[in-house]
Amino acid sequence: MASLTGAVYFVFLVALKMDVLMTIRAAKSTWRLGVIPFLASFVVILALLCLYYHPQQISSASLTIARVSVSCLMSLSNFPVVSDAMLELNLTATELGQIALSSSMINDIILWLFIVMHSFTSNVDVKKSIALLGNWCLLVFFNFFVLRPTMKLIAMRTPVGKPVKELYVVLILLGVLVMAGVGDLMGVTFLMGPLIFGLVVPSGPPLGTTLAEKSEVLTTEFLLPFFFVYIGINTDLSALEDWRLFLTLQGVFFAGDLAKLLACVLVSLAYNIRPKHGTLLGLMLNIKGITQLISLARFKKQKMLDEDTFSQLVFCVVLITAIVTPLVNILYKHRPRVHAESLFEGELRTIQSTPRNREFHIVCCVHNEANVRGITALLEECNPVQESPICVYAVHLIELVGKSAPILLPIKHRHGRRKFLSVNYPNTNHIMQAFENYSNNSSGPVKVLPYINVAPYKSMHDAIFNLAQDNMVPFIIIPFHENGNIDLVGHVAASIRKMNTRFQAHAPCTLGILVDRHSRLGASNNNNMYFNVGVFFIGGAHDREALALGIRMSERADTRVSLFRFVIVNKKPCGCKIILTREEREEEEEDTMLDEGLIDEFKSMKYGIGNVCWYEITVDDGVEVLEAVHSLEGNYDLVMVGRRHNDGSLNGKEMTTFMENADALGILGDMLSSVEFCMGMVPVLVTQCGGVKISSSSNNKLDRVGSVNVSQKRLSVHK
Repeated sequence: MASLTGAVYFVFLVALKMDVLMTIRAAKSTWRLGVIPFLASFVVILALLCLYYHPQQISSASLTIARVSVSCLMSLSNFPVVSDAMLELNLTATELGQIALSSSMINDIILWLFIVMHSFTSNVDVKKSIALLGNWCLLVFFNFFVLRPTMKLIAMRTPVGKPVKELYVVLILLGVLVMAGVGDLMGVTFLMGPLIFGLVVPSGPPLGTTLAEKSEVLTTEFLLPFFFVYIGINTDLSALEDWRLFLTLQGVFFAGDLAKLLACVLVSLAYNIRPKHGTLLGLMLNIKGITQLISLARFKKQKMLDEDTFSQLVFCVVLITAIVTPLVNILYKHRPRVHAESLFEGELRTIQSTPRNREFHIVCCVHNEANVRGITALLEECNPVQESPICVYAVHLIELVGKSAPILLPIKHRHGRRKFLSVNYPNTNHIMQAFENYSNNSSGPVKVLPYINVAPYKSMHDAIFNLAQDNMVPFIIIPFHENGNIDLVGHVAASIRKMNTRFQAHAPCTLGILVDRHSRLGASNNNNMYFNVGVFFIGGAHDREALALGIRMSERADTRVSLFRFVIVNKKPCGCKIILTREEREEEEEDTMLDEGLIDEFKSMKYGIGNVCWYEITVDDGVEVLEAVHSLEGNYDLVMVGRRHNDGSLNGKEMTTFMENADALGILGDMLSSVEFCMGMVPVLVTQCGGVKISSSSNNKLDRVGSVNVSQKRLSVHK
């Protein structure tokens, strides 16, 4: 009984996590990958079974049905199985993972149609078939036209941010068992009732998320193991006496999987997908799991399979999954783009390399409404003008709960107005409306393109990077996990911190982490005529990105930018003797030239509006840098600094002993955002240049702005 209950709730959760509308949209573009590989595998397995599978214990009529049923089952790629595998391998948000999920959804629709047709055709009596069809229609009508409106009403009446009432949750979970019993009494199998019932529940928050949180752990950790025990008890490996038949059946199913893989490769070419990624997609779609075991147990109960065949099929399912899953993990580690002609793949886009007379593209990631004010204030300081307007890709990041397929969707226009999302994600409506209001009231041209990204935190960065690469975005902004306006529980804040680390590790462009613990950025301050920005510069690609953004900000009449350049006399860590190779010396000289060129460009801004000033501070080592920074406290509205510097004395582990966020923000960034600098009240933007060295041929500022001899202020700080 417990094993059947586990199967019932598993099917319900699978249907609950599916998005029917997303499936229909995906079917329009990827239906070939969902249908053609299935048909190729189905035809091969069915043909080989007709040639080589002739058991004596099954009648000829039942044998035909068994061959078709087994061929269909072993050819299909089930969504719950593929989804669980993608989650385990951390591939749900990758392009190939998304294609595999949408293809498996189409396969599931084919499976449901097959189950319904099998239920009808298995009845010889015409009256029983008509009665079964009537029961089926009645079950579908009751679920979609009675229960679904009720579920929507429950979701709409649940206040934003509040949990669904426990009474509703209990009634719905009990309703799963009721629907299983009703389906069994109607003759449409006990699994079809929970399946349809799960489809009518609105996915996502608040209802779908709550149901998944309340029942998923109990189902997967307690009830499903009973089902696996049931399968194990009924699998008799000692019944495998005919090894010739065993090898024949294993060869048949291997041929079917190979046919699916080859079909995936061929169909992928029509979608301009590389052959190696088509091969990986074929491996993903060959993963098998619990849905196959549920169907096999049902076939055995209906006497469609004998003991020997059932054991062989169970062994085949386990063997294929044990081989394919780690193989996908090994071959798809680096998550490259799947298209054969991905635009600008491998090219690092930066703020420095963005021409001043072109549109400035920025991806802004937010977790909640409170993040919006600081980010919009930062966007405004990026100086949107007619010569260089700003295009903002505003992405609301939501953790994947109550769904199996991650989404990255644009929110489109309808009849001249922005079409926002349904009741499932009400916070997204408010966030995007705030960005719309900023766009309409900005001092310059700002275009906002809103997106919603629902994915696990561990793979959320993949979709953002794909969006940035597809639109040639040079700058991504993400909020710091300790910002006071995030207001999250501990485990979620820890997940966001790990997510930010993945952003920093794999960013294809410049990345900015906005630290605003006290929500001061964007707060109105009528006492100041200027927006005061401080740029702390030591040297290196990361610092140059902060300075390049400061140069863009300095073109605003109401912004004053102060550059603090630290010249370190002893760049080697204490007690270390470093011998540089010729290549390292040339690289260091080139880095110094790039630093000087960008600083000269900043100095030349003095001849424009004249709202820039700079200070050159000479220190002996990294310790004196921190002391000098502490002495430079002032009335800043924003401070910017690079995450890493080209100075060895500031990159040693001994400097980070008492720093909590030095890995994420760098040593200087951690200090500027701590209470040791302005009591921690100043917002800090920490920039990172994607971790890849900028090519001097495309980003050398000396080619654009020559050296400018301008007198400078000099401060000497001595210990």
